Amino acid sequence: MIRQLQDTLGRFVGALGNCWQVLMIATGVSLSTAGLYLVLLRYCGCISVLLSTLTIESTLAYSSYRLLNAASDPLSYANDPVMLSSLQISAVAMCCAAILFFLFAVVNMSRLLLAGAFISHAAKALSQLKRLLVLPFISYVLLLLLFGWGILVTVCIFGAGETSTRIATVSATSPSSIRVVTESFEVSTKLRWLFAYHLWGMYWSVNFLLSIGEMVTATAMSLWYFSPENRVTGLKEFEQADPVSNSAQTTIKYHLGTLALSSGSVAPVEHIRSFFLYLENKNEFDANTFTELAAKCCCCCIWCFKHCLKYICKEAVYVTAIQGTDFYTSGKLAYTLISSNLIRVGALSRIGHASVLLGKLIVCTTTGLVSWFLLDDVPSPVLPLVVIMLFSYSVAQAFMTIYETSINMLLMCFTLDENLHGGRGNSAHASAPLIRSVNDHLRPKWQTVL
Repeated sequence: MIRQLQDTLGRFVGALGNCWQVLMIATGVSLSTAGLYLVLLRYCGCISVLLSTLTIESTLAYSSYRLLNAASDPLSYANDPVMLSSLQISAVAMCCAAILFFLFAVVNMSRLLLAGAFISHAAKALSQLKRLLVLPFISYVLLLLLFGWGILVTVCIFGAGETSTRIATVSATSPSSIRVVTESFEVSTKLRWLFAYHLWGMYWSVNFLLSIGEMVTATAMSLWYFSPENRVTGLKEFEQADPVSNSAQTTIKYHLGTLALSSGSVAPVEHIRSFFLYLENKNEFDANTFTELAAKCCCCCIWCFKHCLKYICKEAVYVTAIQGTDFYTSGKLAYTLISSNLIRVGALSRIGHASVLLGKLIVCTTTGLVSWFLLDDVPSPVLPLVVIMLFSYSVAQAFMTIYETSINMLLMCFTLDENLHGGRGNSAHASAPLIRSVNDHLRPKWQTVL
């Protein structure tokens, strides 16, 4: 079974190595889509949220239709049952995604519109920090190089092996015998296990690159928030000549270790969860009910622990940006802040996440749909589509994190500002429009005492 799985993966990786042109086109589509969505967020926040919702639902519905047609055609993949089953699974997953997104949009429309309103406050801050808009393009170039290197290493791992030479003697009339030299190539199945290490390294590297941009943005936003405001012009007056360059230098000089730890701390937990998932699937065939139930409970607990750890690490990055402390101190302060202000911090995180969730989905669905059209002639398009979706999500994360981090940092700084100056209603650095938005939209859902 493992050998059959390795042969299937090898065939998929071979298809990945033969569609470089489609991969390059997909990188351009993801870049242009993410850049266009940033412009829409800058000038029309709430309208872009509504348009994004309609676009995503239409794209998911059309993608479901295309996959169902491809999976129901008996002539397309009659001799390839693995690809046919992959298309059927993808069609069912896409139909479920379309239904779930429709329900999500109906339930969370008020929250999405609220996030669109808070985008205007982030846009005001970014208007004074224009150099932050260069960060997504730098992250894009680094991600492009990283994914290119990752694909190249993957193809090399799955294409590695040994060539053996055999000499056979064949009887003949004249001359009496003929020597035939044949060469055969056998892939190295043991070397393919290094792909697990390579996959973990790619996961860590992508998160590390994205967290650098997030840290620079968070540091610049904290400098903007706590800088004094000119009452005549309404603009912030910075002590630094260039707060964005100062934030980048501070991040590279002092906080790379914090980012490396926060990026890699979740990966071991994910590997432990994968082990228990393996035990769960194995015991489905062994019919051991107690072991299967124990594995399911462990998977559930590890999943909850992973998401809590991931959230605390993210908040630790924000605390590091404000306080300048190390990872352990920032993580401890972040845990204290979250546990003592659970409802309030939860409200802040939901607003920042909802503000850019649609943008990430727009970039992923648009890039995936264009790539699906271009991969019609590829015999095994599943793995190229998976790689393209992962890359487009990373690009969307690099671009959308500008607004997500800006909103989260504005509200986090506002919370700390009130806490430092006497509690609720006593912020010293917040602008009047931000205070009015918080009082109108968020106060009823927050704790009465901070």
